[in-house]
This record gives sequence, structure tokens and C-alpha cells, in this order.
Amino acid sequence: MTHDAKQSYFSKMTSLMWWSLLVSLLAYRNTSANELPSEMNVKGNACNITGAWRNELGSTLRVKVEGSQITGVYETAVESTRGAAGRESKAKIIGVVGEGPQPTVSFAVMWEKGSCSAWVGQCFILPGDVRVLKTFWLLRSAADNLSGDWGSTRLGEDLFFMI
Repeated sequence: MTHDAKQSYFSKMTSLMWWSLLVSLLAYRNTSANELPSEMNVKGNACNITGAWRNELGSTLRVKVEGSQITGVYETAVESTRGAAGRESKAKIIGVVGEGPQPTVSFAVMWEKGSCSAWVGQCFILPGDVRVLKTFWLLRSAADNLSGDWGSTRLGEDLFFMI
């Protein structure tokens, strides 16, 4: 892929992400208070990440925090090729969370077919006590050999909303 083609691809993906964010926010605004999970009532404006999250592409993250440890399950809604994430497109996550009202987070998964993903980011509190996880991710697919390594790492951004 040429440099110009890569620039065009990333530009299109960034535009898609922002449009997805806009659609997600508009959908959220049209949700009644009775439809919101009870965990949305964050006391003391703490950005607690325990609970269920969905990103702009429809993948879900279900996490539990104990101390600084994160455990849970990630279910992807997207794959580079059908079946790349395994039969169920789910994987256990492990990670860590920082301290403070809007903590940083890091978590990773090992997919059934041998690839792995890692996210780093931060939990933010938006007006109305809406929590979002803004993350940057790396996906590493297993390469058959060193010469096939060049296309084995992908990166991008995810924005998760509490569901």
C-alpha cells in the first residue's frame, strides 16, 4: 500500500469513527432515563469502568474491577477475516486500571486463533455523568515467517460507551 493510499485509508477510517460517534451520541440522547443501566448513576463523579461497554463498531466489553485489576470478556463485532477471532469471537481480558476520578486503563486479550489485541486509554466523564472509554488499540496477527511480518500489526482507536 502506498503512502498516499495509507493516508486516504486512515482519513476515511477517522471520518467513519467520528460519524459513528455522532450517531452513538444521538442515539444516547434519545434514550430515556428508565432505559439506562443503574451503573450510570456514578457517585462522586468517579469514572468506574466496571460494567458493560459497546464501541462504535458494535464490539462489547464486559469488565469487573477489583483493586487495580481488570478481568472480563471482550466480544468483537469485526474481524480481518471470518473466523479470525475464533468460533465465538470472544476472549477473556486481563488488565489494570489507574487511580483518580478519570483513570487510565490497559487491557489485553489472546484470541483463540493466536492473534492478540491490547488497548490503552482513559475513562472520561462527559456532561450528564456519561462515561466513555477512549482507547487506542494494537492487533497483532501471527505471521508465518519474518518476511510476512510487515502486515501483521494493525492499530486504531475505539470509543466505548456504557450500555
